[in-house]
Amino acid sequence: MDDFHYNIYQSYLRVMHRFCQYPELVKKLEKGKFSPKTKVLAIGKAAWKMASLCTKILSQKNISYEGFVLTKYGLTYGPIPKITVLEAAHPLPDTNSFAHSKTIVNWLKNSSPKDDLIILLSGGTSALFEIPQEGISEQNLIETYKQLLKSGKNIEEINKERAKYSQVKNGKALNFVQAKKIKIFAVSDVPENNPHIIGSAPFTPDIIGIAGKNSWSYKYRNIDIRYNIVADNHSFCTNLSDELKSEGFNIVQDNEFYNCSINKMVKILTNALDSSSKQVYTIGPFLFILGGEISVKVTGNGLGGRLSHLVLNMINPLSQFINSALFCFATDGCDNVPGSGGAWADTYTRRELKDAKISITKAKKEFDSYTALKAINHILPAPIMATNVNDVFVLSCGYKIANPFIDMDKSVNNRFKQR
Repeated sequence: MDDFHYNIYQSYLRVMHRFCQYPELVKKLEKGKFSPKTKVLAIGKAAWKMASLCTKILSQKNISYEGFVLTKYGLTYGPIPKITVLEAAHPLPDTNSFAHSKTIVNWLKNSSPKDDLIILLSGGTSALFEIPQEGISEQNLIETYKQLLKSGKNIEEINKERAKYSQVKNGKALNFVQAKKIKIFAVSDVPENNPHIIGSAPFTPDIIGIAGKNSWSYKYRNIDIRYNIVADNHSFCTNLSDELKSEGFNIVQDNEFYNCSINKMVKILTNALDSSSKQVYTIGPFLFILGGEISVKVTGNGLGGRLSHLVLNMINPLSQFINSALFCFATDGCDNVPGSGGAWADTYTRRELKDAKISITKAKKEFDSYTALKAINHILPAPIMATNVNDVFVLSCGYKIANPFIDMDKSVNNRFKQR
């Protein structure tokens, strides 16, 4: 990476560190009123950090608490007082997912109705918290989920399908709750922050709630449920935009959440490149920032994730423009491959792959994007701590990037001059 690429990545890391302090969660917990004895249940990829913040605030309020964290392997960072920390697999459940989920359900069944229940949810809950319906084996459920993840369906479609096979999804976990008051704080990884989709909605009743600003309230049976969104993709993109502005970059932020196929995202980014030369002429170089989650129908047996595959598909369009670059960040810190936090490419990546004798066509066909991009150091390392608010895309248009090739293809210069 040259200085330009390094600055973009370091800006992202700084924003990630601040974002993972979840200031909105802290503010709501500090203002909240809870019973003298409160139960805490945190599930998802961001569960450990959310629970750590929550329990510190409860301690400051002299509130007695106990509870569980259930998160993905490797996403715990030490013990939390009075909290049992459990780990299981993601994106597919494993034997620990089922065993730990049964432990949590039994704990919920035996809790006192007088105790409040704080639930801290984030993406990843769908795989981590699961008990199959009667008559469905754990192995069959895992195989069903595996096919769903390869299907190319979006997160809403996948979660609706998952609920058919589960005893805890789509509000069914409420059948095991004894508490009369539930406060849910969620880090959203779904379009429109829909509480009926986040984590497959284990504690969201299948009814219409009263909506507030990023909040909902439900009266279900004899349970009072308050649901709050404390972080999402839009807030992360805005934080990143502000950070990059402070570094002197000109920013164009798209506030739409793109929940689309990889082919559509390629078209969106390519169209942005096509119109960038005119914009660069009028407003100067700029970074185009957008977010969402793309779906990929996997047909090959290679190694890679949705973001590395998107970058691989963008290499040819990027090669058509001088000083263009694309950074794709997985805010959960895992682009399907451990340690991979996303990928990047620029005007010169096509030439780098060619010189390394790596076929873009072959890598795309075999869905082997990680292997191809790793070979030329275009995989972005995952942050030490990550959140889970979908993906963030930064398309650079016009900012000068170092040319690693002395004899760059003249055709690129000619094409750029014609635009």
